Amino acid sequence: MPRPRKNDTTSSAKKSPSPDILIVGAGLGGLSLACRLAKNGLRVEIYEKNPFPGGRAAQKKVKGYTIDLGPTFLLMPGEFEELFAYCGKKMSDVLPIDLLLPSYRLHYWDAQHMDVSSNLPHMLAEIARVSPRETSGFLRYLEHEYHVYETVYQNFIAHSPTSLIDILLSGKAFSFLHADGFHSMWDHMENFFTNPKLKLAFSFQSMYLGQSPLLTPATYSIVPYVELAQGVWYPRKGIYSIVTEIEKLARELGVIIHYGKKVREIVIENNAAVGIRLENDEIIRSATIVSDVDLPATYAKLINAQHRKKYSDAKLMKLEYTCSAFMLYLGVDQKYEQLLHHNVFFCENYLQNFHELFEQKVLPTNPSIYVNVPSLTNPKLAPKGKHLLYVLVPVPSNDPKNAQHIDWDAEKNAFADKIIEQLEKNGLTDLKKHICMKEILTPNEWEALGGLHHGATFGLSPTFFQSSVFRPQQKSEEFKNLYFVGSSTHPGGGMPMVLISARTCAEKILSLFPREK
Repeated sequence: MPRPRKNDTTSSAKKSPSPDILIVGAGLGGLSLACRLAKNGLRVEIYEKNPFPGGRAAQKKVKGYTIDLGPTFLLMPGEFEELFAYCGKKMSDVLPIDLLLPSYRLHYWDAQHMDVSSNLPHMLAEIARVSPRETSGFLRYLEHEYHVYETVYQNFIAHSPTSLIDILLSGKAFSFLHADGFHSMWDHMENFFTNPKLKLAFSFQSMYLGQSPLLTPATYSIVPYVELAQGVWYPRKGIYSIVTEIEKLARELGVIIHYGKKVREIVIENNAAVGIRLENDEIIRSATIVSDVDLPATYAKLINAQHRKKYSDAKLMKLEYTCSAFMLYLGVDQKYEQLLHHNVFFCENYLQNFHELFEQKVLPTNPSIYVNVPSLTNPKLAPKGKHLLYVLVPVPSNDPKNAQHIDWDAEKNAFADKIIEQLEKNGLTDLKKHICMKEILTPNEWEALGGLHHGATFGLSPTFFQSSVFRPQQKSEEFKNLYFVGSSTHPGGGMPMVLISARTCAEKILSLFPREK
């Protein structure tokens, strides 16, 4: 893990005033929110249980390898640039990013591959190579998703309507209907493609959100569109530099961050959040509390059940959670020429794979696999002459509703061997012989590292009734003075959405603290 951060604390002789805002968790959402609030003159303090920032975007160093544990690429760079600009910085000066061309390589079950790119001529050539008659369908897809993206971003992402009544009163009803929310991503692709390889190529991105394209509303087809229209990017200093630069910005703006300080409880009095209780029983009070912990986990673990009505334990059990992720981080002493920075290996029975994982909720018999090789772009992430393979396999979460309970402590090594063997069959010859470092992360570790409920790596599932106005909002519906930020709130999962969540949360809080900027 990263080196523990030093706490910003005040001396006992001169204690600072109570903070205006207390934030639980120094993940990307909490840090981004803190920057915005501090920029407006508010006194902000963050309490983080880990000795480092980042949450599920944490980093680990092993045997000379630098491993970004969670996110692996950057989409919608404008959202990141906006945050730095809002706080008086030019992002390119502190966080340079590079466009990946191609964005990634899709490896199909029959040894055919397709390189997805934000370069339109290249993409059209790839479409024609894989399925010569599909280029017109691809162009229709781009045109359609352009209009959907403009509608959805302006009306339902950048701003957060709180109810259907809000939509009707604001005149957004037609926009809501135009957002393609009543069909699945998979069915939606039939409007543009006949070749199953292309349908898969532009719908598998639902997996970024932890859900099957067979179950995810077609609205989310804007995700592959964003990749094509805005590109897939990678920070020059690695993904964790996003966290460290935003944390540095927060500190420069006066945010006080307490590391290694686990919050045991959000204190509720008279139906209002009034403070936090640490593990040593110390209570710190504030006018406003924000949780950057996964929203379901916040209710289940940080708010006493006797106070909860809307999000009772029974209600939390009924919510739909995303899958989790089995992570295999491999240091290898060989370069595999067929791999780009980002790669997806699709199994032949991909529909069965989705069915097993998201409907039966059992371990897939033959899973598709994501392989990231960040050392191809940044050789400093691995020892000289070696490479880092980041291998992700979607697996069921630890949700007790699932049909299969998996004892990951007992099963993880055997499952890792199975994945390595599958990659060897997919062309990574003698992979096992070339491994010189191996780290495993299971749903158990995701739950412990990021406070993710049931180890559901991507938070609440993006189903129709857990999206847009139906998704939990930043302001608590149940308790005064309590707010949320992060992927399980509006607008959803992924780093850009978390930054937008922080922006809309800040807007709500700042409306209560009118100040000169």
